[in-house]
Amino acid sequence: MTRPLVEITRRDVLTGREVVESVHLGHLVVVEGPDSAAVDAAREVTREVTREVGDAQFVVFPRSALKPLQATLCLELLHDAGVELSDEEIAIGWASHRAEPAQLEAVRSLLGRAGIAEDALSCPRASVPGDPTAGSSYLAHNCSGKHALFALTAHALDLPGDPVALLAHDGPLQSLLIAGLEDMLGPVVAIGVDGCGAPALAVPLVAVARAFADVASSGRHAAVRAAGLAHPALIAGHERGPGGARHPVVDTALLGAGVIAKRGAEGVLAAGWHTPDGRCGGIAAKASDGSLRGVATAVVAHLEATGVVPAGTWLEAAPRGGAHEAGTVRAAPAI
Repeated sequence: MTRPLVEITRRDVLTGREVVESVHLGHLVVVEGPDSAAVDAAREVTREVTREVGDAQFVVFPRSALKPLQATLCLELLHDAGVELSDEEIAIGWASHRAEPAQLEAVRSLLGRAGIAEDALSCPRASVPGDPTAGSSYLAHNCSGKHALFALTAHALDLPGDPVALLAHDGPLQSLLIAGLEDMLGPVVAIGVDGCGAPALAVPLVAVARAFADVASSGRHAAVRAAGLAHPALIAGHERGPGGARHPVVDTALLGAGVIAKRGAEGVLAAGWHTPDGRCGGIAAKASDGSLRGVATAVVAHLEATGVVPAGTWLEAAPRGGAHEAGTVRAAPAI
């Protein structure tokens, strides 16, 4: 059931024709429907599948794409405990960051609230991306903001805060979070272990698209949504392209254009949006080869083609031939 999502071409120097060199296969689904805020609370919000490339029911591990949902659940628990966070602290709590200075400062702020040291974080050590001289630390791990938010939530609820208890799928904190995620996503198909050590849930791809439509419009997610839109660079950050120029990572670029977006490891990207006329939508894509390149171009192409974001919001770096561009990375015709 996989279908082409993205094509990589290389240009024929004799004719100028773009010749397809490789293809990323996978699944993509779009759902659309009424804005949650425009529907009576007593009625169920229904968002129908309006685009399906591959299989909308394909089971995926969304990995870090579920971070905004986890952040909302933590914020609800913290609110009940009388703890309120700044926008920067909320944003870093659902980030997959690149250890940029502002990102690390936001993680330290959460750790300070939890009263724990950097070396007590429950995520693994990691190096700063693109800086081999920086060494490794727990703080530099791209999930350190989420783990700091876990630690603060456990601290506020007087739950065990040691790394094992904090991350165990049947431990006090994760049991609460997994139950909340099932409420948002529907039944979980499987529970694995993420690269950062936290539980990783497997759900149908369409459930992720519907959840992101909610994140983009529901009052329940208002704080997470506002924080991401106010601080898009905290959610992902920047990477260096050809020539050393810094470019926003795809979820930072989409957030800068007003769309809630989050990438996950192994080629998952999800986004949600709403319009002034009370409609909202969600999109989720999974590349079979686990490549972010295999979904980012496809998702952005759909959002640009439907007018959700302006053209040129984000571009994947083109294939190189020496010091020059030598081809294209483009959405497959089915997108």
